[in-house]
Amino acid sequence: MALATGMRVGIYEVTAKIGEGGMGEVYQARDTTLDRDVALKVLPEAFTADPDRLARFQREAKVLASLNHPNIGAIHGLESTEDAQALVLELIEGPTLADRIAEGPIPVDEALNIANQIAEALEAAHEQGIVHRDLKPANVKVKSDGTVKVLDFGLAKAVASDTRGGSETTSATMSITGATQMGMVIGTAAYMAPEQARGKSVDQRADVWAFGAVLYEMFTGRKAFPGDDVSDTLATVLKSDPEWDVVSKAVPDHVHQVLRASLEKDQKQRLHHMADVRLAMAGAFKVESIASIESVAKSPLKVWQRPIPAAMAVSIAVFFTGFSAWQLTRSDSMPANLIATFSVPASSEEDLTEDVDVVWRSARHLVALSPDGSQIVYAANNQLYLRRLGQLGATVIPGTESGTTGTPFISPDGEWIGFFANRQLQKVAMGGGAPVTLADTADLWGATWGADDTILFGQGAEGLWRVPGAGGTPEVVITVGEGEAAHGPQMLPGNEWVLFSLHSQRTEGVIIAGARSNWNSSQVVAQSVETGERRVLVDRGTDGRYLPTGHLVYAVDADLFAVPFDSEGVRTTGGPVSVVEGVAAAVQTGGVHFSVANNGSLLYVPDRGVAGGADRFLVWVDREGREELVTDGPDSYMAPRVSPDGTRIVVGVEGENSDIWTVDLRDERGNRRFTFDVADDLDPLWTPDGEHVVFSSGREAGGLFRRPADGTGEPELLVAGSLMRPYGWTDDGQLVVLGVRDNSSADIGVASLDSVTEVTWLLAEAFGERRPSLSPDGRWLAYQSHEERRQPEIVVRPFPNVEEGRWQISSEGGEGPLWSRDGAELFYRAENKLMVTRVETGGTFDYTTPDALFDLSSYEFPGSNRNYDISPEGERFLFLKTAGNENASDSRPSFVVTLNWFEELRERVPIP
Repeated sequence: MALATGMRVGIYEVTAKIGEGGMGEVYQARDTTLDRDVALKVLPEAFTADPDRLARFQREAKVLASLNHPNIGAIHGLESTEDAQALVLELIEGPTLADRIAEGPIPVDEALNIANQIAEALEAAHEQGIVHRDLKPANVKVKSDGTVKVLDFGLAKAVASDTRGGSETTSATMSITGATQMGMVIGTAAYMAPEQARGKSVDQRADVWAFGAVLYEMFTGRKAFPGDDVSDTLATVLKSDPEWDVVSKAVPDHVHQVLRASLEKDQKQRLHHMADVRLAMAGAFKVESIASIESVAKSPLKVWQRPIPAAMAVSIAVFFTGFSAWQLTRSDSMPANLIATFSVPASSEEDLTEDVDVVWRSARHLVALSPDGSQIVYAANNQLYLRRLGQLGATVIPGTESGTTGTPFISPDGEWIGFFANRQLQKVAMGGGAPVTLADTADLWGATWGADDTILFGQGAEGLWRVPGAGGTPEVVITVGEGEAAHGPQMLPGNEWVLFSLHSQRTEGVIIAGARSNWNSSQVVAQSVETGERRVLVDRGTDGRYLPTGHLVYAVDADLFAVPFDSEGVRTTGGPVSVVEGVAAAVQTGGVHFSVANNGSLLYVPDRGVAGGADRFLVWVDREGREELVTDGPDSYMAPRVSPDGTRIVVGVEGENSDIWTVDLRDERGNRRFTFDVADDLDPLWTPDGEHVVFSSGREAGGLFRRPADGTGEPELLVAGSLMRPYGWTDDGQLVVLGVRDNSSADIGVASLDSVTEVTWLLAEAFGERRPSLSPDGRWLAYQSHEERRQPEIVVRPFPNVEEGRWQISSEGGEGPLWSRDGAELFYRAENKLMVTRVETGGTFDYTTPDALFDLSSYEFPGSNRNYDISPEGERFLFLKTAGNENASDSRPSFVVTLNWFEELRERVPIP
């Protein structure tokens, strides 16, 4: 909406138009209440017509308004009228940095002064968990007194718009639907980091890259990555290096090193933190200024000074090439006021040869930090590993090699590790040994070991339980209602109130099975074990932890938040503050992969995107294991399905809002987006005639939808209700679906397409039945079942009369059954092999002993769907392969450790 001079937006009277761009038009206005001039950024009109986008923006604006720094343009408020939404901003006089660069290269001393102020602004924002995402000279103002103001922090994430005004290469290209979707990017082409240009999720390292690009431009008067249009510019970003020889010789060597280290294309090798950039530019890491860590630690360090390496000489040696591991002495010998953050690889390549992405896909907690902060325990490959911070490698904990599936937690004295294995709550000595069974339990939804040697553990829909640390008969502590599930109990000081996460299907809103949003709408609550009173502490969040600092820490999406908490009054005493960005979470139980030690150290697993978000290729694999690439570029593909005629592929693409895409194998133009709604769309399935695609969606309160395969028309609701996933067709035009009826079991049913209807359940038993596959003749239903063993097995039953027979096909575990198109073979995954059994379905069902076709260790199977398919002729299989996973050591997960994190927490979230 264009504004004219004299018009009012709330209490603000427009006096002049001062600019426009991809994020909206900007006006100078007079605050008629406080009698001051402000800037109004009027947002695109699409916002007023889209409540979801507007609500999302308003949430982002509240976070951005919390920024308070002399080098950051302030947000005063958000003003709404019937026709317009406008941000009220600090009015900053003076030219932009782009105007200054247009006059030519900036003298080195002046450029460094400007750069230092930009670095301080970025550092302050990063400490609040805010990434700019669109730093460029046009977003920097230089006042007449030399003060620098950085504008539009975080708006590239909050706002989506078309490219309007200015050059294509310097105007923002954005998408409100998320930066991890195929072909969608947020930012400005000439200043985008490579991961940003590829549409991956970004963190503060993207701002480090943009800072390097701006610094280069100040020194040279030219762009580091030029191009005639957006495509050319992005190609330059991805493939070319800046012309380093045009950088002035007057630029100090150590600053030149900072410039190069900021523009490393591999984000792992790039400088990680703006504090490092600022200190390095000031010469803090020049060899002649090395100080011992003891002398550095004598003066208190501020939050903005982290991370500082524990061994300064080692840090200097690796500073400009990045570091992934940090050699430490024991953490209890570290200076008490030193805040340091570093990355720890999960294990050596020999330790993690299978399923390197298990960290973000697990349904349970995966990591635990010992109370003294010196040891990491984590689950991988169905066993527990121990890594001492002073050692390079991890070792398997003896006694946990069989059937361990996660949720490690450590006794207060650090002598015992509790964990879940073989449907039992067990414990083992920290150094390993024979495991001790504490209780039988169907699952373990979070557990804590109290100072009184009592273990509290969650059971989802079965509520919260406790058992003595020495073992015994478990007893119910807290029950939950129908449709509710409990996770992550912790006894608060005083032993009356239990803190836990409460999930309710009745109030959660729109969700899709397996999505992280399943638990985002949960509550963090406290309940008295004496009176039964329940208090809601956090209305939207999960996995709350009470810390001895007087804080309640919990997660929303991929971020940790902290709020002051009065444990005696059992109430929060302040507002939430984002304290850690990008923490991985479990997809089913609400568990978030972080742990806090009593000595104040923090351990967490970095997020790899929503439900994974890894870059994966689509590949054909023949029966001999030979590969053929389907798509040139990777994306966050999920659940690919081949059309009945074999000419097309439909596939889900994960992102902030996931969508369906199609790949036409006859069309060189490649991928095309199929769904566009802001709700998550996943789990596509072709209709038998190939004319339509059915998929799960969160739109219209959730359900199964159908849309013509050519992309025409609007999606049509077929089956109402969330947590539905389509798997196959009956011969009379019905769907076989996976429906999660509560939070502890998965069931199989059918629904007619004649009308919007409820599901008729075929298998709805206490144990989970998942991933059904119906034979082409519609007579036999294969699925994976947890009925008799800890691992799933492949079972076949008659369809639809499932009670008339039962055959267990696998004997050593099996997942993801899939029939050949002629019904003569049944495939499934087991022990990293693709297995096949030949089937006879004449008068009765009969099958051969399963054989292994080829190894699957180089392919990915994220989430809970069947993530592979077969071609119509049955000679090729469609798999997902992670970009670069031919080198597993490059893609294995890592942990992040922050020493003395409590110091940072107290400074960022003061206790009233």
